[in-house]
Amino acid sequence: MNSFLSFPLLYYNLRSRTKNFVVWSLISLCLFILIIVMFMNILNAGLPSFINDMLAAVSGGNGNSLPDFSDFNVDFGVCMQIMLVVGCVYASYLGASAISNGDGDITFIYAQPITRLCTVLTTFVAQIVILFFYNLVVLLVSAAVLYSNNKMMNMGRVAMAVLAFILIEAVYLSLSLLFSTFMNSVSQATSISAVTVTATVVCAIVGAIPSLGVFKILSPYAYLSVYSIVTGGGKMFFMGIVASFVLIIVSATLSCIRYEKIDFLLD
Repeated sequence: MNSFLSFPLLYYNLRSRTKNFVVWSLISLCLFILIIVMFMNILNAGLPSFINDMLAAVSGGNGNSLPDFSDFNVDFGVCMQIMLVVGCVYASYLGASAISNGDGDITFIYAQPITRLCTVLTTFVAQIVILFFYNLVVLLVSAAVLYSNNKMMNMGRVAMAVLAFILIEAVYLSLSLLFSTFMNSVSQATSISAVTVTATVVCAIVGAIPSLGVFKILSPYAYLSVYSIVTGGGKMFFMGIVASFVLIIVSATLSCIRYEKIDFLLD
């Protein structure tokens, strides 16, 4: 067990991320509440019918395929889908800064000592633990919103959506972890990760067009539809789960292989 996981290094990674976790959680919490309040105000102001009529006009009168924004589940599903983007950005940042800012990791390697494989795996596990607690905050806030709107019967769907959150975010985490092994600084890795999240979300949007559905393959963000899970119009599709796990395993494996070949440059 010690050759694959270092508990001192795990503790170091978790402790060093505490402030960042608190700040990001607070920002995400405020953003989530802001989005929910905005949608509730729209719902109470009677604007959903106007939005539906406008979208139907734009789509040429095909209103049957448009979401009903007067439905709380639809509004909440949209909010959760937006929060998934925020979670993917956070996951990408965690992965991007995991190895490329590894001075503390190097200290542990020479002080313990531990292998480079152990360094990568322990760091990856630490980031997964952080993502778990981050999404636990999202789940608790979601439960509070559902309770305040007398929609606790939807809690099962939301719990499934949060599980989808963790899986998709883990994909972005593993991809960014791989990128970080090729970068010399956190800023470089973070930039690449930001571009990755943006590009994959754009691919998901483009892939929504039937004739361009192939673009969804390039977007882990589209592997599982959080909106469909929350609204009850879909489920956690098997192929999306399999594709996510494959990407995580392949990315983590390549990260370990790459990190094994890196020569540390110490001043």
